[in-house]
Amino acid sequence: MPPVRHMRVRSVVQAAALGLLGLVAAACGGSGGSAGKVATPVEGYGAATSDGAIMRFLDAAQAENYPGMWAVFGTEKGPAIERFGVQEIEPRMIVLSRLLKHDDYELRLSNLAGLGPNRARYEVRMTGTRKGSVMVPFVTTHDAAGRWYVEQLQADRLSGSGLN
Repeated sequence: MPPVRHMRVRSVVQAAALGLLGLVAAACGGSGGSAGKVATPVEGYGAATSDGAIMRFLDAAQAENYPGMWAVFGTEKGPAIERFGVQEIEPRMIVLSRLLKHDDYELRLSNLAGLGPNRARYEVRMTGTRKGSVMVPFVTTHDAAGRWYVEQLQADRLSGSGLN
């Protein structure tokens, strides 16, 4: 499968709140909590395709559009925002947005044995990040309605504590 190229985006890379990195390991992590009432995004929750979920997530992160990020951040149970609420999810999106600032990115499907039929793994080559050019693994999954979500990403690749 050829790589998916994204339009080049120019921006100033912002510093990340590194102390909060433990919060972003996976969408299903955390202590739980009251979800509260959150307005459904215009595009709806999730994305039609697995790569579409990653692209929407990265584009929203680049624009510091936290509701756009949390709209495609979830698990097979659906969007994490509906289970954990804004108070728990928004700080994660703020940290991820700062870490994910980039000039360009390219997705490559990289499925591994053992993920199962409901998940897809991608290697996302990001250029122009605060760490330069890095490869960030993403895992997507879909819910019962077939909507895809970013379930996990290896954010330590962008923070200085991981391997490039």
